[in-house]
Amino acid sequence: MDSFARLKALYDEQGDCDYIGESVSQREHALQAAAHARASGASSAVVLAALLHDVGHLQYQNEDSMAGFGTRRHELLGAHFLASLGFSAQVSALVQRHVDAKRYQVARSDAYRAGLSQASQKTLAFQGGPMTAFEMRTFEADPICELALSLRQWDELAKAPSVTVPEFKAYEAQIQADLKSTQLTDNQIAQFKRYGYLVIPKAFDASFVALWLNELQAMTASHGPQRWMTYFEASGEGQQACRVEHFLDDAPRLQEVLIGNRVMRWVTQCLGTPGILFKEKINLKLAGGQGFAAHQDAPAFDLFGQSAHVTVMVSLDAANERNGCLEVAQVKHCAEILPMNADRTLTDPVIESLTWQSIETAPGDVVIFSSYLPHRSGVNLSLASRRAVYATYAKASEGDYRVKYFQQKRALFPPDAERKAGRTYAGGIFNVGNPIQ
Repeated sequence: MDSFARLKALYDEQGDCDYIGESVSQREHALQAAAHARASGASSAVVLAALLHDVGHLQYQNEDSMAGFGTRRHELLGAHFLASLGFSAQVSALVQRHVDAKRYQVARSDAYRAGLSQASQKTLAFQGGPMTAFEMRTFEADPICELALSLRQWDELAKAPSVTVPEFKAYEAQIQADLKSTQLTDNQIAQFKRYGYLVIPKAFDASFVALWLNELQAMTASHGPQRWMTYFEASGEGQQACRVEHFLDDAPRLQEVLIGNRVMRWVTQCLGTPGILFKEKINLKLAGGQGFAAHQDAPAFDLFGQSAHVTVMVSLDAANERNGCLEVAQVKHCAEILPMNADRTLTDPVIESLTWQSIETAPGDVVIFSSYLPHRSGVNLSLASRRAVYATYAKASEGDYRVKYFQQKRALFPPDAERKAGRTYAGGIFNVGNPIQ
């Protein structure tokens, strides 16, 4: 569903809910805040942040509650939701900071705290209470500090009953323009088509990574059979986790990103046609984790007659040469399978003929690459992990094979917890170029 339509439906369906003890509904509060921002001459992004600053309360009503006064961490969850829909960094950042602005004002002014509504005072404790002196200095150093304080002022003012303001539809043009600003540019698309990959720095705010890692840690903590699939590699005299696959249904925040409108638009732009998720995995590459041999993905993706795939890599940790970051070959317009060994890794003569480039990334950075791009990675020589999500997409017109792919992989190359003693699992196309046992 189009991002604007999705948001409008959310406010139409749930906007009449009580605004956590205030005298206005969620929709009235949002529209009043946006009207105050617009009347103040704020930029389009700031107006949209005012309109959507409490979207986390609506989208995540079943998440942890603040004793009946809304959703705990609604500012972070709301910002994440908006980013996954494709809103600009400024919109999501302001949404995320509006609670910080409240905590800052409370720490700075007793009068401000006394003027808070009863509901707002009750949620303050759940939100961390007044800022410490260190937190205040950090907040003041944020480039959007003043905008966040303005947003907070409009937030406080937007609680008047029976006020006539423009409806949600009045912001459609601004919303669509902001969403368009995060699409790939013509130059980026041309770069992808020419070199087979594209790096998007700061595609997602680094603060969102903690949400993703929390989901990942919950999965890797379990070693028994699960809906997701965990694979291991040799480590010293034992084993350590190497990869998690088929996790979409157990990682709601990652699911928002991987099938959210922002990523799906990028996939559509790179494929030249609407895409669909084919498979997803997280390569952990923990300390001492082995590298991945040089290969192309295309030979491993030929199960269902699909003509093209692109993979979106999202960094969870900083990646560099020391900890085994992604390395890509500089091959223009590569659209063919290069000479391979029997195990589908590239032959030594091919590897030696290519010029390789390390792609260093920070948490939240994205790399999009074609299934024909030769790539590899080295051993993690650091003491920290180098985790990254890899989601692969195919053309939607060629069918949805995600379920069948994982069914076949589970049958032929199951995760460790589901393997039968004494049986050898070769892996084949399900285990190309990686150190999984």
